[in-house]
Amino acid sequence: MQPSLMRRKRYSKPMFVGKLSLLDDKIDAMLQMQLVDLARMFTKRKELKVEAAFHAGYEEASARITVSQFWWDYPPVDKTAGMKSDVYLRGIGSAWFTGTAAVKSYLTYCQSTRFPKLANSLFALCEDMRLERICRARRPGTSRVFVHRHRIYGAYFRHKLRTHLIKGEMSDAVILFIYGWFTGTEWSLGGAAEAPARLAIFYPLLEKIEEAEHTAEVAACCEEMIDSLSYWLDRDAQVAYFWMQPGGGVAEPLPAGYKGELKRAKRLANDDVLPEQEGERQLPGQERMPTWHRESSDRSPGLLRFELERGSRTAAPGSAPREGDAADQALAIAQGRSLRAQRTGAASGERREGVAVPATAGHGEGAVAAYTTATWLAPERPTAAQEAAYRRLSERAAPLAKPLQRAIRRTLEQKRIAPHGDRLFGRLDKRLTRAVTQEMPRLFYKKRSPVPQLDAAFALLVDCSASMYDKMDETKLGLVLFHETLLNLRIPHEIVGFWEDADRVTEQEAPNLFQVAVDFGSSLSSGSGAALMQLEPQQDNRDGFAIRRMTERLLRRTERQRILLMFSDGEPSAANYNDVGILDTYEAVLHARRLGIEVISIFLANGTVHETQRIAMRNMYGRSSIVVSNVEELPEQLVPILRKLLLKSIF
Repeated sequence: MQPSLMRRKRYSKPMFVGKLSLLDDKIDAMLQMQLVDLARMFTKRKELKVEAAFHAGYEEASARITVSQFWWDYPPVDKTAGMKSDVYLRGIGSAWFTGTAAVKSYLTYCQSTRFPKLANSLFALCEDMRLERICRARRPGTSRVFVHRHRIYGAYFRHKLRTHLIKGEMSDAVILFIYGWFTGTEWSLGGAAEAPARLAIFYPLLEKIEEAEHTAEVAACCEEMIDSLSYWLDRDAQVAYFWMQPGGGVAEPLPAGYKGELKRAKRLANDDVLPEQEGERQLPGQERMPTWHRESSDRSPGLLRFELERGSRTAAPGSAPREGDAADQALAIAQGRSLRAQRTGAASGERREGVAVPATAGHGEGAVAAYTTATWLAPERPTAAQEAAYRRLSERAAPLAKPLQRAIRRTLEQKRIAPHGDRLFGRLDKRLTRAVTQEMPRLFYKKRSPVPQLDAAFALLVDCSASMYDKMDETKLGLVLFHETLLNLRIPHEIVGFWEDADRVTEQEAPNLFQVAVDFGSSLSSGSGAALMQLEPQQDNRDGFAIRRMTERLLRRTERQRILLMFSDGEPSAANYNDVGILDTYEAVLHARRLGIEVISIFLANGTVHETQRIAMRNMYGRSSIVVSNVEELPEQLVPILRKLLLKSIF
């Protein structure tokens, strides 16, 4: 690869400063996952995205909920409560009860008035208060979050209101006074009683807004208030504390008093429309036969579910009875007799065959158009130059490898000689006072097995993207350190570099290459480490996908303890992957740990370490992330983690 191309790719990586995304250093991946899960659960839309914007909002057309950046600089508890309250207002409220037509009509009115910003802010505030009442009624558990939200807002607005009154910005003060009326906040501003007295004429309208059934009623009340305020105020608002975005809401909103379950119509896989036929409609007075029972309560894919998703549109009501078909019963009998049929669906495994696996999973699903493939490259015989380079690095790593090996051996020795006490039989312990102080004392101990063994396997996964261009030399030194240490301790391991071929990425395929430098079979052989010198910076990196593939390889190992060491700079970047890379990597790490594989990230910075880099690595790997400026600092931070993990593998 040409150096100019590598430099161009290197600087195309997204920076973690000032980025309008929830995936930067200002928010952790766990909070992002919680917000996405909540939003998708409330809206019943699996493709919904949650992003950051200046104001919170819900956009049905783009399947997106935005949370306000206002909460970014608050402590974690306040930030979590504030962002969750935004998701509640949009996911429970706007996604079901805000009418798009009413919003569009009111925003047109805002353009014709003298105070467009004031009119918009007033409408957004009043609609939020109506939606909050709906959220509290439908989900009483949200009340605690809303109380937290208003406590933060109250403290912030109290200072802002005093400033607006001093500057004579009465339009902004009106918005804050109305907010205080809705939330019952006492501002205690002394001589600033003129504005609340003037607003007293609007109290009946505000009470009507709280009880409004539809967004159109809120819009009508806001128009009436703006027309009255235009005779008192002389200029528009300066700050948009609340804001209504165009396109917010849904086409067919529910009334505020709706008591039923919130359901979203399932989209069919096609748009076929069958002609209306005789007998399709339910006759007046005809009894509706209930079809639900305990055996059919499972909503997993089955015959009926498949028919509803794959069928054609008709004019018949969804719950209307229809004439049966002999083929239905025949297919049901065939399914019941099939050995592959399960209660959760007919031959579900067969339906999944031949389906490509998306490049991201979980919260990143649907965000990547390309489909990822993995190509494993076999180890190559190292050249004489690579062997000479490896010898030079091993000489540099030798002083560092010895303390690491000594610490692990000391752990083994301590495990060997440490007695196993508090037993019912064995050698008599010296602590005999327990015979008097305890009702059923355990006064014996037993020596441990004299020859403890390590039952562990390591996988070293190396990011070979272009952004590692200035860090690869330091990374190779760290790889040599680990290889020599594991070789002397006789621990099987594997070293694999990964990258994505950006030149061959299409909408149908995103090829990822895995270069196996040292495999498990030859890792304990003398001279096997020179092959790792073949790893060089290439192009893109899709960290989450690489971790999932290495997790699958480690699961085939029979060792008790399996550890994955990830050498990366914490900047996942690939086609359609920049915005979801950190979250997808976090999910891959979480999935591996749930399967019993320990994942540790190692970032050898080869220079100064920025705090944003530490935060980014922590967002993806949690506490098991090591960020050091050079390899000399690595053993000091790594030994405590390895000692804890390897103790689990001793038997």
